[in-house]
Amino acid sequence: MLSPRLLFGAVIGGAAVYFLDPVSGAERRARFQARWEQNREPILNTASRAASTAQESASQVGDQAAARVTELKAKVGRSSSGSAGSV
Repeated sequence: MLSPRLLFGAVIGGAAVYFLDPVSGAERRARFQARWEQNREPILNTASRAASTAQESASQVGDQAAARVTELKAKVGRSSSGSAGSV
């Protein structure tokens, strides 16, 4: 199985070879820059919405985990006090 580092390195290496090619690299970089300029706002808006959604989801999971921990602590406290009275 490929490790994430190896995969990341392969992607970066491939992109470097593609864009830094001495024959066609300049044209590829120019086309990429033109496409980026045309589509920058929608891409950044989508990325921003995705980040906000992920942040909200993480916050909800954190809140649920905290509530569960509080609930479990209360159960442990009740069972400890109940067993202490019967000893």
